[in-house]
Amino acid sequence: MALASQHELQTLFTFLGLIQADPQLREQLNEVCTADEVAAIAAQRGHSFEPATLLQLFERCNEAPIARSGLMDEKLIRVYLQRDALAH
Repeated sequence: MALASQHELQTLFTFLGLIQADPQLREQLNEVCTADEVAAIAAQRGHSFEPATLLQLFERCNEAPIARSGLMDEKLIRVYLQRDALAH
C-alpha cells in the first residue's frame, strides 16, 4: 500500500488538529467507529482525505482500525500527536 501524498497527510492532520478545540466535533466523532465515518465527517467540514490514509496512520501508530464506541476522539488525538514522525 503506497503512502499518502504529503498534501493528503497535511489535510488529514489539519482536520485532526481541530478535535481538541472543538467539543462539538469531538462529540460527533465519538458517535463513529470507522475510518470511513471519520473521513465522511472531515469531508463535511471541507477536509477531504481517503479513509485508507487514516487506516495507514492507525497501523503505523499501533492503533486498532476500529474504535470502540465513544473513543474515536482519543484515538485520533493520539495519531495527531505523532504527526511529525508520521509525516515522513
